[in-house]
Amino acid sequence: MTPSDLEALVRRVAPDLAALPAPWTIIGSGALMILGLPLDDCPDLDVLTTAGGAERLELLWQAWRERGYTPEPEAAFRSRFSRYSAPEGAIEVMGDLQLRTGAGWTPVEIRVTERRRFAGVDLPLPTAAEQLRILREFGRPKDLAKAARLEAWLAAG
Repeated sequence: MTPSDLEALVRRVAPDLAALPAPWTIIGSGALMILGLPLDDCPDLDVLTTAGGAERLELLWQAWRERGYTPEPEAAFRSRFSRYSAPEGAIEVMGDLQLRTGAGWTPVEIRVTERRRFAGVDLPLPTAAEQLRILREFGRPKDLAKAARLEAWLAAG
C-alpha cells in the first residue's frame, strides 16, 4: 500500500477499531508510515489486540476475510490471527500475539504507546523507541531491516 492507500484504509476501518471493547494498536510498516518514516509501501495494516478484539473484528469484517490464508505453522509467532482484503488494502489482525523465544511462548507487550493523527483519525501506536524495541525483539531479517531504517531516521532528526 502506498501512503495514500493506507490513509483510505485507515479512514474505512477507524470506526470499527474505535468501537472495539478491547485495547488495540497498530504495529509494523503501517505504524512506521503513520509515525512519519518515509516508506514507499507497506504490505498490510497490522492490528494488535486481544483475542476478544480479534473475534469482534472477525465478525465485523467477515466479508473481507481471506479464509484460505494461514500463517506458517513453524512461524515464530502465534495469535488469534485473521487476514482481510479490504478494497483499499490488506489488514492482518493478531489477537493475544505471542513470540517464540528461548524461554518458550512469550506475550508481545506494547509498553509505551502514543496517539498520532493520520488520515483525520487519532490512532494508537507504539512510540518510535517502542517500535524499535519490538522490531529488534521480533528479530526476523525484514524486522531488523526496518529497525535499522527507523534508527537511521531517528538519528537524522
